[in-house]
Amino acid sequence: MSLASSLSRLVGALALVAAAGSASAGEAVERRLYTDTAEASSFLWGDWNRFIENYHPNYVGDDDAKTAWVEGSAGSGAGEWLRLQVTPLEGTTTVRLKIRNGYQKSKGLFAANARAKDVVVRLLPSKTEVKATLADQDGWQELTINQAAGPMRAVELKVGTVYEGTKYKDLCISDVQVFATATTPDNPGFEKNKKKALLAWRAARLAAAKAYGGAKVALPLHPSYQVTTTEVQSVCNDDCGVADMIAAATANPRFKEWKDALALGKAVVAELDALPAAQVAPKAKTALPEADGFERPGLDQLAGSEGPWYSDRALRLPVLDKAAAMNAADLRVLDIKATKTPSQFVETVDKRCKKDAVWVKRMASTDPNAPAQVRALVIGRCGLVEGREGYYPSAALQVLIYGADGRLQLVVSGGAIDGYRWSTGERPMISGGHALLAQGSELDAAQITP
Repeated sequence: MSLASSLSRLVGALALVAAAGSASAGEAVERRLYTDTAEASSFLWGDWNRFIENYHPNYVGDDDAKTAWVEGSAGSGAGEWLRLQVTPLEGTTTVRLKIRNGYQKSKGLFAANARAKDVVVRLLPSKTEVKATLADQDGWQELTINQAAGPMRAVELKVGTVYEGTKYKDLCISDVQVFATATTPDNPGFEKNKKKALLAWRAARLAAAKAYGGAKVALPLHPSYQVTTTEVQSVCNDDCGVADMIAAATANPRFKEWKDALALGKAVVAELDALPAAQVAPKAKTALPEADGFERPGLDQLAGSEGPWYSDRALRLPVLDKAAAMNAADLRVLDIKATKTPSQFVETVDKRCKKDAVWVKRMASTDPNAPAQVRALVIGRCGLVEGREGYYPSAALQVLIYGADGRLQLVVSGGAIDGYRWSTGERPMISGGHALLAQGSELDAAQITP
């Protein structure tokens, strides 16, 4: 699960409106700010922490002493830095930090690892700085920095010297809380939703570690991917269907490497209601967890309408949650008697609809003695979606396009299209990909190596 998404933009806009009456104009109010993204000069990552279950800088924002940011440099941690991004706040005059220095999971780990000593705290974008010395003790301690009234979007903490650990050189900071005094109207609910997003990200990391550790088959995803987002022109004025997204990607030079898969996708859409219905059974039931940088969209995202919107920090996975969905050769796909076409499935949905429907596109194999290959699946998903006025029945389609080698090449949803890149070698893995969102974003994903 991604930690920041384009939903936050909508929530942020609504928050300012909802909060207009919570503070009088010009009145300075202190409020807790939760981080959108935490960055650091480095963090400790290896085979023992493959799924970022701990040590990532995001963990300084979870208010849990059992987790910590642990830097990953070769030295003692002197010169390392931590940056906490927050939703921009105007009219900020004072920032108060509460810090749990060191690794406070236990007294033994606190002493064993290095702790920050002399630090410089800087506010951005004002670049106002204050130097301070942290005490070598567990529990919370506070730092305060004042600036001329103005915007604040990040807090940086740079470590100058450290208290050395008795066993390890790794510098640790367990938690940092940010409190800002500002004249901007406040909406506590908006900030608390960011805390929920952080905890959901943490839960996804733990779930991935458990799933990968117990997998009976090799999983095709790496634990984490770096996603770079570029703002582009929106694809559609209204809701974009799968045909719109295929057309937009076909016209986009950055999707050139998927031209064959796009051509197949166009053919699938052209004969959509003539495709045979099918039943899909994975050969292995191993679950496919959400790696950092990938999300599995829910029906509320696929159906569009009132949101939430797709994350612009993640590529989409198939709605089928099994690892077998990533390779057609790992699926048993049997034709069944059709009850509805894909168009009928979407257009005639009612509140009783709870079961997925599937349609299949097969093509002749390059081996004349082999059976026809599964080259595309159309997944119909339905159910109740929550809106502003309650729950309403909804349905949507997702199209999966497979290459001649069986590997998943494209995931096409209403409002999003995601192309996968596969590494070559004895064990094929997704090395990254490229995506286009109708809401106006292009994404590049690349594997992060510990």
